Amino acid sequence: MKGILLIILFFVITAASGQHSRNAYVDDEGVLRWEHDQSEIVGFGVNYSVPFAHAFRMAERMGIDHEEAIRQDVYHFARLDLDLYRVHVWDTEISDSVGNLLENEHLRLFDFAIHEMKKRGMRFVITPIAFWGNGWPEPDEDTPGFSNKYGKDACLTNPDAIKAQANYLEQFLNHKNAFTGIAYKDDPDVIAFEVSNEPHHGGSEEEVKSYINKMVASIKKTGLQKPVFYNMSHSIHLADAYMEADVDGGTFQWYPSGLVANHALKGNYLPHVAEYKIPYEDHPGFKNKAKIVYEFDPADVTGNYMYPAMARSFREAGLQLATHFAYDAMFLAPFNTNYGTHFMNLAYAPQKALSLKIASAVFHEIPRNADFGAFPGNNVFGDFRVSYEQNLAEYLSENRFFYTNNTSSVPSETSKLKEIAGFGNSQVVKYDGRGAYFLDEIEPGVWRLEIMPDAFWLKDPYSPVNPNVQKAAVLHAEHSMTIHLPQLGDTFSAKGINEGNALTAIANEGEINLSPGVYLLRKKGVTAKIDAQSAFKNILLNEYVAPATDLDTLLVHNKTSQSINMSDEVEISFDVISAEKPEEVAVFVGEGHYRSRRFEAKEISLNHYRALLPDEFNRQQTLNYYIGVKHPDGNWKTFPSGIAGSPGDWDFSPRQGYNLDILPDDSPLLLWSADDHVFSSSFWQQGVGVLPNFNRRVLSYNFTPDDTDYSVDEPFHAFKYYFGEQIAGRKKNILSKEKLVLKAGVRSGMPPVLHISLIDKSGLVRKYQMKLNDHDEFYTVSLNNFDAGRIAVVPRPFPDYLPWFAGSENNTDFNLDEIEFLQIVLPAQKVEGAIDFYLEEVWLE
Repeated sequence: MKGILLIILFFVITAASGQHSRNAYVDDEGVLRWEHDQSEIVGFGVNYSVPFAHAFRMAERMGIDHEEAIRQDVYHFARLDLDLYRVHVWDTEISDSVGNLLENEHLRLFDFAIHEMKKRGMRFVITPIAFWGNGWPEPDEDTPGFSNKYGKDACLTNPDAIKAQANYLEQFLNHKNAFTGIAYKDDPDVIAFEVSNEPHHGGSEEEVKSYINKMVASIKKTGLQKPVFYNMSHSIHLADAYMEADVDGGTFQWYPSGLVANHALKGNYLPHVAEYKIPYEDHPGFKNKAKIVYEFDPADVTGNYMYPAMARSFREAGLQLATHFAYDAMFLAPFNTNYGTHFMNLAYAPQKALSLKIASAVFHEIPRNADFGAFPGNNVFGDFRVSYEQNLAEYLSENRFFYTNNTSSVPSETSKLKEIAGFGNSQVVKYDGRGAYFLDEIEPGVWRLEIMPDAFWLKDPYSPVNPNVQKAAVLHAEHSMTIHLPQLGDTFSAKGINEGNALTAIANEGEINLSPGVYLLRKKGVTAKIDAQSAFKNILLNEYVAPATDLDTLLVHNKTSQSINMSDEVEISFDVISAEKPEEVAVFVGEGHYRSRRFEAKEISLNHYRALLPDEFNRQQTLNYYIGVKHPDGNWKTFPSGIAGSPGDWDFSPRQGYNLDILPDDSPLLLWSADDHVFSSSFWQQGVGVLPNFNRRVLSYNFTPDDTDYSVDEPFHAFKYYFGEQIAGRKKNILSKEKLVLKAGVRSGMPPVLHISLIDKSGLVRKYQMKLNDHDEFYTVSLNNFDAGRIAVVPRPFPDYLPWFAGSENNTDFNLDEIEFLQIVLPAQKVEGAIDFYLEEVWLE
């Protein structure tokens, strides 16, 4: 029955869109428009790869039905307001060596995915050629395609490879989708084609233009009436070739925090996305070219605030379509192996997914070429705001209220709200759980409520990929939800309508206890009949997709500071992640056995515990402690090792515990040490490495500058280190510090000039220009001598032509007591011979 209803929903959506006569075109001003009414085209969505490569293989290994996995994820696309899909098709899996299209399971599943997305009203930008092998993150398989035979470089120059690509493109566009019966060249929901993914051309402009035109000719040979785009994010020295080629627009990417850090990046990355620069803006041939984004993601950044800011910058730059890279299939998201540097899924990363939903609203609400000024003022724009400090992205309009975290914003007229999507608490909804929720008005007095299960990150989701390591989990649990909507009143009823959900309940003063699922909420006295299987927008009312509970471990995530002042309370705070509520939680201080002292830890919010130790511990020392959790079965588990038993047991075998340094208030505040922090710093450029130096490591600079014509903004080297959490326990003493001290040494050659900067939570910078010499080891500078500076965009972004520095030099609001980054830049400078020096430590005193 649900399949029949979805087919009906599909026809309702397609009829409403008038799709059978729709094509796109690019006008003389480079604007992508619909032919039938000349309206501007706007779309926002994702890349998604279950039909191909690693995701396809993992589904097979895990016994997952590919079609069902696609259906589930596409439903979540609908909940996130994603209306655009782009993928670089793995040509290597669906072609032979001469470019013939292979009718195989990969192509069939791609057809199926397109069909399912069309049912939800999505549209498409298709990139038929990826050039990649199909392995990542595994080794490539020996696939039949031309890309495997020739490789990317030869595909761009070898005549036989070019002939194979032309043959493949023609066959691909003429291929009729097995589920829709429509050839891709004729599908009215396909907005445009991008020839290939990231070609990285060498060669001359004439050679490149010739290649592009051959590919476009094979595409146009099919009778295609849609725009054709080409990647312009790479090899920008070939600008004239791109502009003179027979293409309608350029495709662009943005990875503002680099790629594959292999760990989560912390700190404020909003300055990195303050604006999006396109290098061809002044090229006369670019004026009539449309601009779209084929991939973007703030890779490895854990915060929930980045996507709307990126969407804003794209719209300011005039881009009309954008697709995030890449949405993780629900079955694979707990392990995040598909692209470990990215992590996106509604069930397992709910706050990031809600941020993507808000970014979609940005794309559709903010006009092309709008201007919201410079950072940090552009953190508030239109009906949107982003906040690193609150880890929040928010959209609050007259009718809609979306938020990724707790918010105190107040709707101007709550009675006009028709759609709410959130995480945590707002003035309208208070929820104890850790999953996303969606509230939609169906008709006056009747709302649809959808609650996702609690999501937990067990490990750093951006750590190196391993299919045997679960990094995220969900838990279906009942929680209290309070809804304050005059449209529902305080005594509304709730009735479960998704499969297997028979709950009925009445709210008391707006509060009700609910488990994950879908509910119809009715204001008291409203008797309208609602068919639970009826269509609403692009879903059915009773549709619900969520993974089953897969949290089957007990973990502790310690949130305690690494060091505190002697004048502070000794507070141990941490999260306990468990499917069952612990019977008891305690902190044990000491070395184990009978010498341990036990202190009760109290739950102060869901899963978060705190223990306060007596004042007798407020003395200079390194405090060694353990965290013990007593399971409902009566057994203890002790962390950080996770071993059975408690330190209070006579036979407990102590292992490495947690350490807390308790220091005099006036002691120096360490910001960075090469020995401890160099491998978690973000670097750029060669000639820099880690060397042992007596009993400690140092960051060693040893290289001879080449003859490169460095721009004013491009330094020899730059690095940043996030110390925000490291110093959190001693922040109240920062304002008493007067000097920054650098321990460094020049080994030989001309002493260099360094720019040493402190960056606060708001992304504001204070900088000091320091000249090293050949005899000092300690360099001291008054904090009063620091001047305005800018953030170095490190890790380096993709595309690599983006500026080296970002943010504002107007730092009158800089807060020393909110600093969280150290930045050291070796600017381009004239040097005789080699640069040869080292850095060891930086502290405040």
